[in-house]
Amino acid sequence: MEDPGSCARQEELQELQEFTEQCQRRLGELLQELGWKEEHGLEGEDLGICPYDGNHRMPRAALDKHVTKCRLKRLGYSKEETEVLDTCFYYEKAKIPSVAIDKVKQFQILKEARDRVSNGGDSGPYEKSAYSTTTAVEVPLNHKRVVCDLTQADRLAIFDYVLQETRNQRSMASLDELALFEDLAAKINQGDDQKGPKSHLELMAEMRDYKRRRQSYRAKNVHLTKKSYTEIIRDVIAVHMEELASHWSGDAHDEASSTISSSSVGRRRDVHRSPSVDSRHSAGSHKEKHSGRYRERRRRRSRDKEDPKVKRERFPRKL
Repeated sequence: MEDPGSCARQEELQELQEFTEQCQRRLGELLQELGWKEEHGLEGEDLGICPYDGNHRMPRAALDKHVTKCRLKRLGYSKEETEVLDTCFYYEKAKIPSVAIDKVKQFQILKEARDRVSNGGDSGPYEKSAYSTTTAVEVPLNHKRVVCDLTQADRLAIFDYVLQETRNQRSMASLDELALFEDLAAKINQGDDQKGPKSHLELMAEMRDYKRRRQSYRAKNVHLTKKSYTEIIRDVIAVHMEELASHWSGDAHDEASSTISSSSVGRRRDVHRSPSVDSRHSAGSHKEKHSGRYRERRRRRSRDKEDPKVKRERFPRKL
């Protein structure tokens, strides 16, 4: 008498085998229609094996991305969590200090915190028992895992470490900038005959200036890249015409100023000459008046001498 369980498994195996054969036939028909061979898609394909699951095989180009997701799934993260856990994208171009902590580094931070407590150092508000076990655990990648996997003492120790590393990175950045400035100042003061190969700081400064110049060049010439050749030539002609107009207006202004200056000089000469001319005119008119009166008197005297009757009429005798 056969076992009912084994009979059910044989039936499922038979169904699965028939389904596989059916898929194989459909695939063969499709390849025949396309004119391909069954080994066509696998020629030259370099496949990689997932280190977390040997049944996962894929091209080498996509292996790293798959390994990251497969590792998170092995740790118990859901599909939605694996898609939003990578926060490196937000800090790629951000000029802020960043601290990377892996499994080994996290274990080292917690071990040092426990050792400080046991040695009687700066233990803080927590005792040695407040820290997690001595075994290394994976670094939590979201807030829920942080609360579940790490104690308050662990979180405080990691926070203090990150804060200290951030301060060290900022101080190193300020020292690098100061050294760069001093090196460049010394290089500028150095003579041409004393110049040698460029240092690392000089190369960094040149690369920084090159990036700035390239960005400013793109920003200032956006309006040129969108214009046609005719529009650019029209703008050039307009600029030249404006220069000519300003040049001509300057010449006209110079001529007008010279004319005004000559007329003002003539007026000043007339003003200086006017008193003498007026005096001469007044003297001449006075002389003319006196000469006219003198001539009139002489004519009257001559008439009186020639005609005595007129004199008697004018001056009659008294009786």
